Amino acid sequence: MTAPSMPPRRNWPYVVAAIVVLALQQGWAAEQVTTLAVSLLVLIAVITAAGHNRE
Repeated sequence: MTAPSMPPRRNWPYVVAAIVVLALQQGWAAEQVTTLAVSLLVLIAVITAAGHNRE
């Protein structure tokens, strides 16, 4: 008997938030944190779009 298939969990919002919080705690300037957050979100968008193109 096989286990029912479950949809994939979307953990990326938590990962991005954790990275941004760590950058702030390390004393990064606001401009650097903004650049980091935007870069991470763009990377996630590209990966997500690439995944949708494979289906």
